[in-house]
Amino acid sequence: MPVNFKFKEAVGDERRREIIERLEQAGYLARSLFPGQTRPRLAAIFTVPKVNNPDDVAAALGSHRDAVEYIEVSPDRKLK
Repeated sequence: MPVNFKFKEAVGDERRREIIERLEQAGYLARSLFPGQTRPRLAAIFTVPKVNNPDDVAAALGSHRDAVEYIEVSPDRKLK
């Protein structure tokens, strides 16, 4: 299941890169949900496409959890 998370507004690009690298080291490939987005609120939303348990992503963030506004399971959408 995909999991989305959003960085808090005050978190800068360097810290975001550090956190994304930490997630990758834990085996979670985090990517921007809206690549190339110029609006800060949308640019702060990332997705981890394959997760068995969303709590595992929160645990992988460790001490960086304070930089994240929310972590949520992305709804399963079946488009017709």
